[in-house]
Amino acid sequence: MMRRVGVYIGQHDVSVAVVERGETVWSAAAPITPDHNMSDRARIASALAPLLDRVPRPRWPVLRVDTALGPPWGRIKLVKGVPPVNRHGELVSMLRLNAGRFIASSRPIVITGASAVSSGEARVGLADRSAVDAVTHEILSRKLRIGRIVPMASLELADNSRNSTPGTNDVDEISARESVAARVAGSRGAMPLGLRPRDNPAAAVPDVSCRRIAIAGTGLAAAILIYIGGQVTVERVTLARSAVAVSGMAIVSDSGIREVTELRRIDRDLATAANFSLHRVSTALLLGAISQALPAGAAITTLRIDTVSVDIVALSPRTAAVVDALSDVPNVVAPTIIGPISRETVGPRELERATIRLRIVPDYVRGKTRFEVERGNDR
Repeated sequence: MMRRVGVYIGQHDVSVAVVERGETVWSAAAPITPDHNMSDRARIASALAPLLDRVPRPRWPVLRVDTALGPPWGRIKLVKGVPPVNRHGELVSMLRLNAGRFIASSRPIVITGASAVSSGEARVGLADRSAVDAVTHEILSRKLRIGRIVPMASLELADNSRNSTPGTNDVDEISARESVAARVAGSRGAMPLGLRPRDNPAAAVPDVSCRRIAIAGTGLAAAILIYIGGQVTVERVTLARSAVAVSGMAIVSDSGIREVTELRRIDRDLATAANFSLHRVSTALLLGAISQALPAGAAITTLRIDTVSVDIVALSPRTAAVVDALSDVPNVVAPTIIGPISRETVGPRELERATIRLRIVPDYVRGKTRFEVERGNDR
């Protein structure tokens, strides 16, 4: 295992540890300045910066820094009422797209990750945005690699500073906090609740170095040469086999023509199926975009989605407002009211029930990305 750096951001202090082959080779800690006139980002950065400057660094490779955020900077929340999404990536994208519906917070937060607990329930990792910004900026400014940022509770790390008893030596408290940082650096689990570097909103520059680019370029060039050599050999073998096949097909030409025709038909069918699978719209993300676009007071009672259209039965105060809102949903166009509009009384309110049809237009650029409702500044 190569050398890695772990950072633990606690409520009152910051700890940094360097781990190599399971052994802690260096560690240090510093308190966070209790100055309420400073922002949280500035207080964390002022404590973390001198520790990162003291980290022993080899000339190569660039050290990777993993970070654990303790309370109040990081926490885990059990969210209920989550739509059933099978893929982990789609679950995280859906939660980030609808963060305001599932997570209530008075401070800016970042959803680090999520994992399904049961049907309709998910465990979500949350991190304070100011802490993520401070840690990311300090690591990148020292030309270190950004690792995962994860709430400490997701790693089941014991917060020794909270469990300290009266009379505990300060040296023991510091050692306990530094051991937490060492556990973060040595953790090799999947970290489903960890924030990946490519999803870090504060990472303004790509996490690469010139040496790594040179190594990758050399490997790519070698792979291209090997591929070309292999293709030449394959082509020679193919030509030899083709000559034999042509001789055989000359004897049974009629049978060969039928086989070629059948193979072409199968090839077209496979190409059509592959193209449909590549560019089809994700049902879960489309449902999320439609739900987000609906105006206040509107509800969907029936939803039918096929490969070319979406039929929605909506119950709302004004059907025209629903049609206008659905015009902003990506990958669907031409919202059209089909059938009559009926009025229904639900409690003290009079609502309109209408069936709306939308045509699905695959987006070849954003076909597999999350939906974002394109609205103006009036909302």
